[in-house]
Amino acid sequence: MNLAVDSEERNLIRQKYRKLVTECRVFLNKENTGTLRQAFTMMLEAHGRKLLDNREPYFCHAVDVACIVAGEMGLGYVSVIASLLNDIPSAEAKVQELYRNNKLDEARIINESLKRIRELPTERLPGNAENFISLMLSLSSDVRVVLLQLADRLQYMRTISSLSGPLQKLVSAETSNLYAPLAHRLGLYRIKSELDELSLQYSNPAIYEDIASRIRQAETKDRDFLNSFLEPVTAELNRLGLDFTIKKRTKAVSSVYAKIVKQEVSFDEVYDLFAIRIILNSTAANEKADCWKAYSAVTNIYTPETKRLRDWITIPRPNGYESLHITVLGPAKRWVEVQIRTLRMDEEAELGNAAHWRYKGQRGAVETSEWLSSIRKILENPLEADAELSKGQKPASSSDMIYVFTPEGDLKKLKAGSTVLDFAFEVHTSIGSKCSGGKVNSKIVPIRHRLKSGDMVEIITSKNQNPNIDWLGWVATSRAKNKIKRYLKEAEFKQAEAGKEIFRRKLTQLKISNPDEAINKLVAHFKLSGPLDLYQQLAEDRIEPSQLKEILIVSPKETKDSDEKTEPRLPAKSESRAPNRTSENVIIVNESSEIEGYKLARCCNPVMGDEIFGFITVGDGIKIHRTTCPNAARMKSRYPYRTMEAQWSTPAEGTYFLATIKISGFDQLGILNTITTMISNELKMDVRTISLDSKGGRFDGIIKVSIRDKKHLEFLLKKLLTIKGIIKASRLSTSS
Repeated sequence: MNLAVDSEERNLIRQKYRKLVTECRVFLNKENTGTLRQAFTMMLEAHGRKLLDNREPYFCHAVDVACIVAGEMGLGYVSVIASLLNDIPSAEAKVQELYRNNKLDEARIINESLKRIRELPTERLPGNAENFISLMLSLSSDVRVVLLQLADRLQYMRTISSLSGPLQKLVSAETSNLYAPLAHRLGLYRIKSELDELSLQYSNPAIYEDIASRIRQAETKDRDFLNSFLEPVTAELNRLGLDFTIKKRTKAVSSVYAKIVKQEVSFDEVYDLFAIRIILNSTAANEKADCWKAYSAVTNIYTPETKRLRDWITIPRPNGYESLHITVLGPAKRWVEVQIRTLRMDEEAELGNAAHWRYKGQRGAVETSEWLSSIRKILENPLEADAELSKGQKPASSSDMIYVFTPEGDLKKLKAGSTVLDFAFEVHTSIGSKCSGGKVNSKIVPIRHRLKSGDMVEIITSKNQNPNIDWLGWVATSRAKNKIKRYLKEAEFKQAEAGKEIFRRKLTQLKISNPDEAINKLVAHFKLSGPLDLYQQLAEDRIEPSQLKEILIVSPKETKDSDEKTEPRLPAKSESRAPNRTSENVIIVNESSEIEGYKLARCCNPVMGDEIFGFITVGDGIKIHRTTCPNAARMKSRYPYRTMEAQWSTPAEGTYFLATIKISGFDQLGILNTITTMISNELKMDVRTISLDSKGGRFDGIIKVSIRDKKHLEFLLKKLLTIKGIIKASRLSTSS
């Protein structure tokens, strides 16, 4: 060693090294003993005479942690090397060489993970203990990381007496909230109990000493009581021929205090200060019967409190725990708790899914139970511990969640793959809806940035920001998705309300009293999903209010037919002389130029021969109206600059117009067939649609038919009136 030390320090170093070798004797051999000594020397040189804040020499702390890892936790060679080299920068050349030459890459990874865990904020730990434990597990690529961190805290608590009172309380609170529950989960009950005891001792020394003193008094006082309690029970169990073992336990000071606080009782009301556990060695077939025999043996002697009977043998707890718990009134009218179970039940309660830390521990992190349970089983075999732990992988569910911090140190649990936007909605809906970006570990990132466990996230908001449909593809949590969908839906309804008001005002102008019928017509015409879609398109100006009047005077069916069949588009000029031109090709302006891109207005349905004019609409091209159109006067007076003269050009052969005819009369047998036969066979006209509605011996009907011009239409009207039963036939426009 190159470190200059005096004789006292040298003796201390030798003492610590011998202690380390003793604890590691199970796995040491000629090959790794040299590496252990090399790591020990490197640790001494790196830390020298550096002291911890509790005044303990740092090298002593490192060695004692390594001894806990090997001796009390049963871990192996890699874990001990990692403990010694912890807090020495892994980038140092000597450390890198040691890792590389001795195939200790696992130790390097362990220490890198430990460094990351120790940089996590713990200021607001009491409210986040469960999530913080899960965060530690999620950050650990190797499960030994958590165990080494636990060992480090245990050693620190053992030397905490030299700290100041306020610092003792701060460290004790952190230990009680994080490390004791972690030890409980891992099944390290002795370590958990010691951490709880030390935490209470330094956080509330007066309470600790008071309870400890009363327990000591009770133990002295009750030694004879417990013996007298068990004597008749033991005799009765023997008489029944049961093979059994009886264990007595005294409740720890911290456990008594926890019960006093949780159940709001006094010390004298803690009935299970001393508990009796009867463990039966029974065959599988006789387990339940033997447990109830033992129950009878106890209750035949002592009166049970039936309200406190817990039968988890007939119906085990959901976690698999099986046992009979009874509280009986013993000698001197004192209550005693007795637990009855078989050897199998006892072993499963300790090692299986119903292990003690699962049975009485805190809720949460159920997804890691198999993983943690397997660790405990591996720890019981020190020779195989490192190999098995290195192979062991966390369950898939551990990777399904991430844990990130707010700037204040609060911990948020999110689904893996979550983004800054998910985090913002997890903090608060109002923050999420105004999120424009974020700072992750002090670096500005977009709202789509994916987070990982341990990130510190700060949200950047903008008052001009609002959710949009794209956000749904940038979030992973159901909470964020639901909030975004809700906002978008509310925005749609607000927009729809504006559109609804536009619609209401237009109906008032048009003096239309039946809004439902108007809505149905418009929805059918524009092929919309419903009224809400109509209102939204009105609000977004995708449908102009001026269009409503042109549409609302036709039935939905006519609108459909008109859309599909009566408005063929104007072909290119190169096709203008092609045969079978439609009506859109035969309009001219000022007797010279053709009008292109126009439509025949459905409010008056002009046909060849009608006097017409053109009106330029805002979004639907030129509409051709009859001069007698009900809307003509308004359009010419309000928008004279948008009207234009128009007249029919000479029609090409094969040009037809769609006309709508309304007929009424007296219903007669076969009248529908008579009408269609005359129009189709006699007049050679194309009937597009025909419908009759008969009621009370009379009928009304609508006929849509292709005609050449106005004279052709007038001829058809006259012929219809010759049919027996028809008393009226007239041209129909939607304004009628």
